[in-house]
Amino acid sequence: MNHKLSEIDEDKRTATCSVCGDTRIKNRNKKAATPKSRWRCIVVHKRNWNKYSYPYIIHKGTECEHCGFVPKIKSQLEVDHIDGNHNNNDPNNLQTLCANCHRLKTHTNRDWEDKTKA
Repeated sequence: MNHKLSEIDEDKRTATCSVCGDTRIKNRNKKAATPKSRWRCIVVHKRNWNKYSYPYIIHKGTECEHCGFVPKIKSQLEVDHIDGNHNNNDPNNLQTLCANCHRLKTHTNRDWEDKTKA
């Protein structure tokens, strides 16, 4: 789906999106050729930001792999790095956990410690 903006109010940073309806907008490019191409829908902005900031997020499953919890909302699940290394985004190192199992696993394994200093 293509998010096209209309009725852009730059002062209030709002617009009408062809997909989302009334929405907030984020500045994409101040040097854009037209005022319409300067802005994008907040939904598109967040989707693109998450994709590049958290590349592992695409591996989030639909239930907790430890306890089997099925959430009402997908945000109740988190992606855990099994070895505790947040730079290792290999799919084999990622698992979907509910918030409770993720906290317990992190605390039990002491994932915050630097394993290279052993």
